[in-house]
Amino acid sequence: MYRDSFDAVILAGGNSIRFGTDKCEFEIDGKSMLKRVAELFELPIIVTDKPRDIKGKIVQDNWKDGPLKALKLALKLVSKEKVFVTGCDFPFLSRGLVEILCSKQEHVATTLTCGKIQPLLSCYSLDYLKTHIDNFKSMTDLLINSPSVYIAGLREITMIDPHLRTLLNVNRVSDLWKTQRGFWNTRIWNNTTRLFVL
Repeated sequence: MYRDSFDAVILAGGNSIRFGTDKCEFEIDGKSMLKRVAELFELPIIVTDKPRDIKGKIVQDNWKDGPLKALKLALKLVSKEKVFVTGCDFPFLSRGLVEILCSKQEHVATTLTCGKIQPLLSCYSLDYLKTHIDNFKSMTDLLINSPSVYIAGLREITMIDPHLRTLLNVNRVSDLWKTQRGFWNTRIWNNTTRLFVL
């Protein structure tokens, strides 16, 4: 049983069009992708557009208006200074990565895969979210406009997950057989005051 020093938000809505079925309920080794993620946290906040039989604080998203709006709904239940945000489509997420990201002092701590930041694999300052979430139209905007960003580097992540499965974003069934070879093709935004890559 984990005792979290941060809140965790899992976005479990969407149409799963590319997946072909509700990917949150897709089972890997007898366990749904949503459950695999949710069990990493003490009491996650789960934003969903359908009933879910899962331990956590359930937030109903009847609008299905994208991840940023879903996160805004979840913020009503957030009380801790840091908020880890993810989706059910990271079924191999490592608790170690979450703890690394949420231990950082920057407004946002995130990861890179295939040269792209992962706003749904990031830890945010609650103050930053509450102050700025209404100013942006997407999760990426929220991340790249942060005054400070920490990007976890390859060496740092391989210490907890040598095969980088924690970064695997599953949008199609075929993604389950992907490797993370493109991980280190990085792009870095330079509009932040403090940016670290190890």
